[in-house]
Amino acid sequence: MATVCKLYRGEKPQLIPPETWTLVTYERVIINDRNMARNNMLIMPPFDGDFLWARNLRWAAITAPEGDTRPRQFMSRFIRDPYGVRDDTGADDRVSTPGRSWQTVSWFFAGQAYQSVGVEVWHDHHEPWPLEHAQFVGTTWDY
Repeated sequence: MATVCKLYRGEKPQLIPPETWTLVTYERVIINDRNMARNNMLIMPPFDGDFLWARNLRWAAITAPEGDTRPRQFMSRFIRDPYGVRDDTGADDRVSTPGRSWQTVSWFFAGQAYQSVGVEVWHDHHEPWPLEHAQFVGTTWDY
């Protein structure tokens, strides 16, 4: 049996501090089969199974002080059990672009019952930077 949980952020940007892995929070739950959504930031399936996780992120357009030409790095990853035994996987690494930066990533893996999964982001810009949009989807197939 397939189940789906979809979390969405789109109204108010989340300000992400530099050089700190930060758990993405979401403004609303769009789909919540089997009550998998936890605290508007995590998905926790109540069963073992094969999992397909997907995230879609959009950073605000980058601006740098005049004369500052160093590249900025923006990263994202799935994080299992972020408040316990942290285990990250499915990482994505990008260099900033002049316009908004979109990232769409999916990851397919076997997961365990009651193991929470979230999305973390990181950047090395010189100031906190807005994550303007985020979606996080977990789709599972029971064993």
